[in-house]
Amino acid sequence: MSAAALPPLSPLGTARQALGEGPALPAGLAELLAAGDLDESRAFLAWQLAELPRGLDAAEREALALLVGRLLVAEAAGSTRLAIDAKEREQLCRAHGLVAEAAARARAPLLLDGGFLYTERAHACEERVAAALSARLSPGPFAPAAIARAVADAAARGEPAPTSEQTAAVAAALDRRLGVISGGPGTGKTTTALLLAQSLARLGVPPAAIALAAPTGKAKSRLEEAFRARLSGLVEPSPIDRELGQGCPAAQTLHRLLGIGPGLDSRRAAGSAPLPFRAVVVDESSMIDLVLMDRLLAGLPAQSQLVLLGDADQLPSVSTGAVFRDLGRVATRLGRGFRADPEKPTGRRLAALAQAVRLGDTRTSAGLCVPRGAPGELTWQGIELLSPAHRDELLRKHHGRLAHAVAGAGGAGHVFTLRDGRFAEADAPRLDALAASLGQTRVLCVTRQGPSGVERTNAFLHGLAGDGPDFLPGEPVLMLRNDYERELWNGEQGIALRGREVGGPVATVVAFRARGGWLAVHPHLLGGALGLGYALTVHKAQGSEYDEVLLLLPDYPCPLSSRELLYTAISRARESVVLCGSLELFKCGVATAEQRSSGLAERLAARPGAP
Repeated sequence: MSAAALPPLSPLGTARQALGEGPALPAGLAELLAAGDLDESRAFLAWQLAELPRGLDAAEREALALLVGRLLVAEAAGSTRLAIDAKEREQLCRAHGLVAEAAARARAPLLLDGGFLYTERAHACEERVAAALSARLSPGPFAPAAIARAVADAAARGEPAPTSEQTAAVAAALDRRLGVISGGPGTGKTTTALLLAQSLARLGVPPAAIALAAPTGKAKSRLEEAFRARLSGLVEPSPIDRELGQGCPAAQTLHRLLGIGPGLDSRRAAGSAPLPFRAVVVDESSMIDLVLMDRLLAGLPAQSQLVLLGDADQLPSVSTGAVFRDLGRVATRLGRGFRADPEKPTGRRLAALAQAVRLGDTRTSAGLCVPRGAPGELTWQGIELLSPAHRDELLRKHHGRLAHAVAGAGGAGHVFTLRDGRFAEADAPRLDALAASLGQTRVLCVTRQGPSGVERTNAFLHGLAGDGPDFLPGEPVLMLRNDYERELWNGEQGIALRGREVGGPVATVVAFRARGGWLAVHPHLLGGALGLGYALTVHKAQGSEYDEVLLLLPDYPCPLSSRELLYTAISRARESVVLCGSLELFKCGVATAEQRSSGLAERLAARPGAP
């Protein structure tokens, strides 16, 4: 049967529709489905909900189904609500039993709140989060003079010493039970997190009562490593600092902290047991969605301190809401960045580009890009632009430079000796050098699919490495989901190598940096959780930093290519960004802010005592 002869999709089953036994989806829902904006389960849900109200004619029911479908599309894209006009509001008001006015505190699957339509679940969650955050804007338990003394004493022991901007942000965060610190790339948010913990300890909070957390396993690991490294590098640490290093719990993912996930305490996940902490410091908070923030706030003791650190201009969470962005009016902003060296011309240009993209300044952004006629003309400094016609040639050039760096680190041909899944301690310097060489550069993609997507790019670069199994020695690998048994987290990056257990055969293994040394795992044990890591989506790269970033732009206008995504990608680089794509499409992305409709900021502003 040809595609043209296929029967229309039906909520009762396409086979039934072919036999004439049921109605097809309303035309509006079918169009959303065909366009890829709505998946089949959500289309079916919209159809079911529209069938609930009584007394509607066919046209009214179809219009209602389309409105519900649009709401579900908005939620899938990260919004908590759908803006509606007066005519649509009138239509919804006739859907008795399905739609109710939020102001009336009535129960219904859908709620009208002013000029917006919500699902009841999203509305209730948004209201709970707004109330809990507002309650935490009250003064904290510490006197301002005590905060000033604690922060000053902690700052005096840092190396390098925290900036006045960082110390002021910590003091402001400790003044209330909710602290929000927003800063761009390289503004020292991890240094600020350490200063927070040091100050809390000096204010009498036991180290065991201070929790460090992040939304993802990768961000958690990075926070833990950087926190411990900075703590061990303190100049003349005080007894309080030594106690902090010994007693402060290791950083956790928010899901593990809250008991959400496989094999974890479901009783705490249900919110019945408050967390045993007096202070919780969360890094990369822009990744926290509305539901996870709701769970976090519900799990905190009423008098505990919560400090959120992140970058409000980066990509928001992949799920519903943009909580950290909506807290902008109560945030303290760190403005001075250290990732791109401002003393170098290339550093100044990278910082200028990140700032121009953040502000949506298309003219300045385009003017900072230096066009190159071919990959051979690249200097790998500052911001350079290549036509998409040179994409494959660019990837070949990139792979050659990467292979040279890996060979220089002496890892691709070496056979490592393993003992019980661990590398010998003597191999750590070689592994560190390999990780550093692979970590200097990364290809970032806007999409997973398509000619410029992650899947095609990884496959192309893998083909350049040679024939063989899924992973070849010296190749970067990436965790695609959490492995709780081995404590390997979604987004963590490793290396494929040759290794053998004592007395065993040589085999391909993958190495991941773990607490207490390097961990070796046979790829087949990880199955579909492991993938190639030459190229990452920009979402996966959040929180990472590289000397060089190659950003592959789509060949066509793409909703994902937003100002926030481009800012996030560009701000990963310390020395070089190579943009491969159309300048016009790049400017279009800079001009396009990600549209997420949320009422959280309005609810916070409307509450008594709001700043």
